Amino acid sequence: MQPDLDVMRAFLLIGLGLLELVTLSRAVAQDTWPMKGHDVRRTGQSQINGPQSLVEGDSWTTELPGAHTVNIGATVTEDGAFFGSWGLLRRDPAHPTDPRLWDKSDGQMYGLELATGASLWGGPVDLDLVPRCYDYAGRGPNVLWCGLTPYEVSFYNGTIEGQAAYDVSRDVLYVGRGDGKLYALDPDTGATRWRYVTFNPELPDDPDGGGEIVTAPLVGPDGTVYVGSWGEGEHETHAVYAINPDGTLRWRYPSASSLDLRVYASPALSPDGATVYISSYRGEDANLPASLYAFDPTGTSDVERLRWSLGLELDGLPVYTTTLAVGSDGVIYVGGLVGQGFGVPVVLAVSDSGTLLWSVRIQDGAQFIGGIALREVGGETQHLVATTANLGTAFFNAVEAGGLYALDLDTGAELASYDPSDDVPEAIGGLNSPAIGADGMVYIGVRGRFGDDAVPGQAMGVRYDEAERRFELAWNVVLTGYVEWNHPAIGPDGGIYIASSSVEETVRTATYDEGVTPEGTTAWFHALKGPTGVATEYESPARVRLGVPFPNPISPHTRIPLELAQAGPVRVDLVDALGRTVHVLHDGSLAAGPHTLSLDGFALAPGAYGVRLRAGEVQAVRWVVRGR
Repeated sequence: MQPDLDVMRAFLLIGLGLLELVTLSRAVAQDTWPMKGHDVRRTGQSQINGPQSLVEGDSWTTELPGAHTVNIGATVTEDGAFFGSWGLLRRDPAHPTDPRLWDKSDGQMYGLELATGASLWGGPVDLDLVPRCYDYAGRGPNVLWCGLTPYEVSFYNGTIEGQAAYDVSRDVLYVGRGDGKLYALDPDTGATRWRYVTFNPELPDDPDGGGEIVTAPLVGPDGTVYVGSWGEGEHETHAVYAINPDGTLRWRYPSASSLDLRVYASPALSPDGATVYISSYRGEDANLPASLYAFDPTGTSDVERLRWSLGLELDGLPVYTTTLAVGSDGVIYVGGLVGQGFGVPVVLAVSDSGTLLWSVRIQDGAQFIGGIALREVGGETQHLVATTANLGTAFFNAVEAGGLYALDLDTGAELASYDPSDDVPEAIGGLNSPAIGADGMVYIGVRGRFGDDAVPGQAMGVRYDEAERRFELAWNVVLTGYVEWNHPAIGPDGGIYIASSSVEETVRTATYDEGVTPEGTTAWFHALKGPTGVATEYESPARVRLGVPFPNPISPHTRIPLELAQAGPVRVDLVDALGRTVHVLHDGSLAAGPHTLSLDGFALAPGAYGVRLRAGEVQAVRWVVRGR
């Protein structure tokens, strides 16, 4: 008998912690976008299709007054779209000319309904106040950021730079912020459940904390949250943190010092979940190349924790990394730039043992790799998709280059390239991280330009013809404002969710009184919807939901919750990695409402298993583990 391919696909996804729930109707997977790059390997590929074209009446745009910039992408679940902003630099109304009292910024979190864009929380949610300057341990104010002109202000400590991650098992959103804190938020209310404050081991109580969190958090299969920090100045450090689901520290690397380089690329997991990868960008010494690190999350010391590290240089020039993704075979693909100044975009492939396999420069006039996504079919990585982008400073704002590329996995050779301005002359300024639909269609945002000669950003759907090795524009839409590297996300309804930002350049350094939201400080959030080519709603009248087995790994007390909207026949069985049934938990009619099944798997061999529910045309699978 042939294995059930749908079950195998669902098992592979769930077994890697990519999805806690996969529902299949006529072999169509219902999917969410729970973190940057979609999943723990950061593949950037959804298991459903995005829109093949747009329907104006179904799409919507929501204004975000005072947000100024939405820098990264949204996390999109069945319940809503969640993202953060830079916000505005605030001053103390009682002392408007004293820069020591300015707030560094008031970046906020947003939760929006998928159907209408209405707020889930009654408005944006404030995080902690971030003082601009202070006197700590007698060292005096930090003179680097406390000068007398607003151009010396570092507002990043109050901004939200990293995409949130959603842990469906615990129903919690994790987001890092420039104030060096990891926040755990209630997705229903936006309330902060807890916050973890990063630290400098030599100054553990310093208000600066350990460094800004600009990486997107990664939620591991056991609920551990991984982030990296980016230090500014002598009092902050660069480190990798593993945080327990209750907000306590599991480990820090290095435990008592600092990495040489800032951490920018968001962490990713190996296919078996046994290795955490993270790469650095650069530090105060611009001649130091980035390093790719491989960590054993179960290690009990720095020595046991670090499996290997690899310094990244090409022809004697340092490489700085911006993004990474892990293939189905364990190869790590790293994007960034080589050299200083303008830089040249570069993609590297590294084996899971830390050996450089290949590298390729993309010399199209852009400065660095904006994002990497992996096209996968049947659990196998087929090719790599990369985009090129430019820095967001006023000087580099004028750079118009940027493109989309398909690369060969074995050699890095260019299979195809696409310059959006060839089809749409106004589509300039570099591309953000791509998203890939289940059918291989690629979704991108094109930056545009801010300032006096502003050019609005674009969102595009681009088809890739594998046989002809060429990209073809399917649709594009002009957005309000420009796109500050905002990653598009594919929602469970097949919509594309992406933000755009204010084009006013002076907003970056201007200061405002509390509560003031002047013109030119509005950002926007867009839902772009249309026919996906496949069904994105359940087509069976028998709605079912399979809950999270707990506890997991399996114990004698493991329970499996499920719920039926109406009575009907239901079969629940345990399947192995090939989709073969190893145990039947229930096979017969169940009444409408909630039910709980028992699972005692101690007769099973150690390994991972899928709990599969079938009710008519609807299927759902959950992942469980039998430990040794």
